[in-house]
Amino acid sequence: MKSSEFIESYTLHDSLVEDILYDKEEKHLKLTLELCQWKQPNYIETEPEMQLGILKFTEVVFYEIQPDNYSLDSNEILEVELVASDSKEERIKIILNGEEDVVVLIVEAAEVSWNKL
Repeated sequence: MKSSEFIESYTLHDSLVEDILYDKEEKHLKLTLELCQWKQPNYIETEPEMQLGILKFTEVVFYEIQPDNYSLDSNEILEVELVASDSKEERIKIILNGEEDVVVLIVEAAEVSWNKL
């Protein structure tokens, strides 16, 4: 799905990012995260509140993360938003709390998908 569709379908706020892997040659970005199931519109109370999975961006045309020397340790997602882009693909900005600072991830991709592990 497109980034805008993903943002409308999933709530990432308070979810925890465990790992970020960018493959420049394959043009995909994978975020391993614990999704807050209980914040999703289709959540059923008998399901676990958190769900480990992969947030995958495919056909990535732009990827940036600041600061360059970030460290991940179950970083909480503070905000997710669409940002302006000059290309036909949609650009998404994800802000994470860092141990010492804020980590800003910007990615522009053709498709975004969520897969449970």
